[in-house]
Amino acid sequence: MAQPKPDDALEQELFAPGRILLVDDQPELRRLFRRNLSKIGHDVVEAWNGRAAIELARQGGFDMVISDVRMPDLSGIELLKALYELDPDLPVVLVSGSNDPQTANEAVDYGAFAYLMKPVPFESMRENAARAITLRRLRAEARLQFEPCDSVERIRVPRGPTGERE
Repeated sequence: MAQPKPDDALEQELFAPGRILLVDDQPELRRLFRRNLSKIGHDVVEAWNGRAAIELARQGGFDMVISDVRMPDLSGIELLKALYELDPDLPVVLVSGSNDPQTANEAVDYGAFAYLMKPVPFESMRENAARAITLRRLRAEARLQFEPCDSVERIRVPRGPTGERE
Protein backbone atom coordinates (compact mmCIF):
# COMPACT_ATOMS: atom_id res chain seq x y z
CA MET A 1 0.00 0.00 0.00
CA ALA A 2 1.35 3.44 -0.92
CA GLN A 3 2.30 5.66 1.97
CA PRO A 4 1.07 9.26 1.99
CA LYS A 5 3.80 11.75 1.22
CA PRO A 6 4.67 14.57 3.60
CA ASP A 7 2.89 17.78 2.62
CA ASP A 8 6.06 19.67 1.61
CA ALA A 9 7.35 16.83 -0.58
CA LEU A 10 3.93 16.41 -2.19
CA GLU A 11 3.70 20.15 -2.83
CA GLN A 12 7.14 20.19 -4.47
CA GLU A 13 6.16 17.26 -6.68
CA LEU A 14 2.80 18.76 -7.64
CA PHE A 15 4.29 22.07 -8.75
CA ALA A 16 7.49 20.78 -10.36
CA PRO A 17 7.95 21.25 -14.11
CA GLY A 18 6.50 18.49 -16.25
CA ARG A 19 6.83 16.65 -19.54
CA ILE A 20 4.74 18.26 -22.27
CA LEU A 21 3.80 16.91 -25.71
CA LEU A 22 3.56 19.89 -28.08
CA VAL A 23 1.68 19.30 -31.35
CA ASP A 24 1.57 21.79 -34.21
CA ASP A 25 2.17 21.55 -37.95
CA GLN A 26 3.93 24.93 -37.96
CA PRO A 27 7.58 24.52 -36.88
CA GLU A 28 8.02 28.18 -35.94
CA LEU A 29 5.11 28.04 -33.47
CA ARG A 30 6.38 24.77 -31.98
CA ARG A 31 9.80 26.33 -31.54
CA LEU A 32 8.32 29.45 -29.90
CA PHE A 33 6.15 27.47 -27.46
CA ARG A 34 8.98 25.00 -26.73
CA ARG A 35 11.41 27.80 -25.87
CA ASN A 36 8.90 29.52 -23.64
CA LEU A 37 8.00 26.36 -21.73
CA SER A 38 11.57 25.04 -21.56
CA LYS A 39 12.74 28.30 -19.97
CA ILE A 40 10.72 27.46 -16.86
CA GLY A 41 11.98 23.89 -16.71
CA HIS A 42 9.45 21.83 -18.65
CA ASP A 43 10.66 18.95 -20.81
CA VAL A 44 8.96 19.60 -24.17
CA VAL A 45 8.65 16.90 -26.83
CA GLU A 46 7.44 18.03 -30.26
CA ALA A 47 5.18 16.30 -32.77
CA TRP A 48 4.50 17.83 -36.17
CA ASN A 49 1.08 16.20 -36.61
CA GLY A 50 -1.67 14.34 -34.77
CA ARG A 51 -0.63 10.84 -35.83
CA ALA A 52 2.93 11.37 -34.60
CA ALA A 53 1.49 12.72 -31.34
CA ILE A 54 -0.61 9.59 -30.83
CA GLU A 55 2.45 7.38 -31.34
CA LEU A 56 4.43 9.41 -28.80
CA ALA A 57 1.52 9.41 -26.34
CA ARG A 58 1.29 5.61 -26.57
CA GLN A 59 4.80 5.47 -25.13
CA GLY A 60 3.48 7.39 -22.11
CA GLY A 61 5.24 9.64 -19.67
CA PHE A 62 3.54 12.93 -20.57
CA ASP A 63 1.96 15.22 -18.00
CA MET A 64 -0.04 17.15 -20.57
CA VAL A 65 -0.53 17.89 -24.28
CA ILE A 66 -0.72 21.24 -26.05
CA SER A 67 -2.10 20.96 -29.58
CA ASP A 68 -3.11 23.16 -32.47
CA VAL A 69 -6.73 22.69 -33.55
CA ARG A 70 -6.27 22.89 -37.33
CA MET A 71 -3.74 20.44 -38.70
CA PRO A 72 -3.73 18.68 -42.08
CA ASP A 73 -3.87 15.01 -41.08
CA LEU A 74 -5.85 14.97 -37.85
CA SER A 75 -7.63 17.89 -36.22
CA GLY A 76 -6.97 18.85 -32.63
CA ILE A 77 -10.49 17.63 -31.75
CA GLU A 78 -9.79 14.22 -33.33
CA LEU A 79 -6.47 14.11 -31.47
CA LEU A 80 -8.25 15.00 -28.22
CA LYS A 81 -10.64 12.05 -28.70
CA ALA A 82 -7.80 9.64 -29.50
CA LEU A 83 -5.75 10.78 -26.51
CA TYR A 84 -8.77 10.35 -24.24
CA GLU A 85 -9.03 6.73 -25.40
CA LEU A 86 -5.36 6.19 -24.51
CA ASP A 87 -5.39 8.04 -21.19
CA PRO A 88 -8.55 9.75 -19.92
CA ASP A 89 -6.58 11.63 -17.24
CA LEU A 90 -4.15 13.30 -19.67
CA PRO A 91 -4.96 17.03 -19.82
CA VAL A 92 -5.09 18.48 -23.34
CA VAL A 93 -4.92 22.20 -24.08
CA LEU A 94 -6.13 23.13 -27.57
CA VAL A 95 -4.87 26.27 -29.31
CA SER A 96 -6.72 27.82 -32.25
CA GLY A 97 -6.10 30.65 -34.66
CA SER A 98 -9.78 30.98 -35.59
CA ASN A 99 -12.65 32.11 -33.44
CA ASP A 100 -15.02 29.21 -34.13
CA PRO A 101 -17.57 28.74 -31.31
CA GLN A 102 -18.60 25.30 -32.61
CA THR A 103 -15.02 24.00 -32.35
CA ALA A 104 -14.63 25.53 -28.90
CA ASN A 105 -17.85 23.82 -27.77
CA GLU A 106 -16.65 20.50 -29.19
CA ALA A 107 -13.37 20.88 -27.33
CA VAL A 108 -15.22 21.39 -24.06
CA ASP A 109 -17.63 18.52 -24.83
CA TYR A 110 -14.72 16.13 -25.40
CA GLY A 111 -12.91 17.18 -22.24
CA ALA A 112 -10.24 19.67 -23.29
CA PHE A 113 -8.54 21.17 -20.26
CA ALA A 114 -8.48 24.59 -21.96
CA TYR A 115 -9.18 26.17 -25.33
CA LEU A 116 -6.88 29.12 -26.07
CA MET A 117 -6.93 31.61 -28.92
CA LYS A 118 -3.77 32.55 -30.86
CA PRO A 119 -1.75 34.56 -30.28
CA VAL A 120 -1.46 32.99 -26.82
CA PRO A 121 0.27 35.23 -24.28
CA PHE A 122 3.28 33.41 -22.80
CA GLU A 123 1.98 33.90 -19.27
CA SER A 124 -1.34 32.29 -20.19
CA MET A 125 0.46 29.31 -21.74
CA ARG A 126 2.63 28.91 -18.64
CA GLU A 127 -0.33 29.18 -16.25
CA ASN A 128 -2.40 26.66 -18.18
CA ALA A 129 0.55 24.26 -18.36
CA ALA A 130 1.16 24.55 -14.61
CA ARG A 131 -2.52 24.00 -13.78
CA ALA A 132 -2.85 21.04 -16.16
CA ILE A 133 0.29 19.35 -14.84
CA THR A 134 -0.81 19.88 -11.25
CA LEU A 135 -4.22 18.39 -12.06
CA ARG A 136 -2.57 15.35 -13.65
CA ARG A 137 -0.42 14.79 -10.57
CA LEU A 138 -3.31 15.30 -8.15
CA ARG A 139 -5.31 12.68 -10.02
CA ALA A 140 -2.39 10.25 -9.85
CA GLU A 141 -1.93 10.90 -6.12
CA ALA A 142 -5.65 10.41 -5.49
CA ARG A 143 -5.54 7.14 -7.40
CA LEU A 144 -2.71 5.94 -5.15
CA GLN A 145 -4.64 6.93 -2.05
CA PHE A 146 -8.03 5.55 -3.03
CA GLU A 147 -7.12 2.44 -4.99
CA PRO A 148 -4.69 0.65 -2.68
CA CYS A 149 -6.58 -2.63 -2.80
CA ASP A 150 -7.77 -4.85 -5.58
CA SER A 151 -11.48 -4.53 -6.15
CA VAL A 152 -12.16 -7.98 -4.66
CA GLU A 153 -10.21 -7.28 -1.47
CA ARG A 154 -11.89 -5.87 1.58
CA ILE A 155 -10.25 -3.94 4.30
CA ARG A 156 -11.12 -5.61 7.58
CA VAL A 157 -11.09 -3.79 10.84
CA PRO A 158 -9.66 -6.00 13.60
CA ARG A 159 -12.10 -6.86 16.34
CA GLY A 160 -11.29 -7.49 19.96
CA PRO A 161 -12.40 -10.47 22.06
CA THR A 162 -15.78 -8.84 22.76
CA GLY A 163 -16.47 -8.28 19.07
CA GLU A 164 -15.85 -4.55 19.16
CA ARG A 165 -13.44 -2.76 16.87
CA GLU A 166 -9.97 -2.29 18.27
